[in-house]
Amino acid sequence: SSRQDQLARVCVDAVLSVADLSRSDVNFDLIKVEGKVGGKLEDSCMIKGIIVDKDFSHPQMPKIVKDAKMAILTCPFEPPKPKTKHKLDIRSAEDYKKLYENEQQYFRDQIAALKKCGCNLVICQWGFDDEANHLLYQNKLPA
Repeated sequence: SSRQDQLARVCVDAVLSVADLSRSDVNFDLIKVEGKVGGKLEDSCMIKGIIVDKDFSHPQMPKIVKDAKMAILTCPFEPPKPKTKHKLDIRSAEDYKKLYENEQQYFRDQIAALKKCGCNLVICQWGFDDEANHLLYQNKLPA
């Protein structure tokens, strides 16, 4: 292959970046080779860090976030559901506006907490609904 030198350099750099030279030991489990369909051999490179191969939840969010400070949420990013067996009656536009404003305030509080901790990327195992996507996008917080 015409890319032998390039691939050899990538391999050596990968091994040296995880090698424990004091013990003359290399933990190969710390190295992962990932192939991408449609890529070319000359595109091969070593990335020191983590790649999250995931689409952003809003089409206008940035496609790449470098030096990410990631918040990984293991709970739904939505207002909590009432823990009651009773139904919630909304009988007027005013009642609906109150409910809507409470939900909006919940999202604003969550986004403020995320920004306060310094994250610039949010991942949620449950995904984000349209309202959350819109508010995250408005607050320049990719998800």
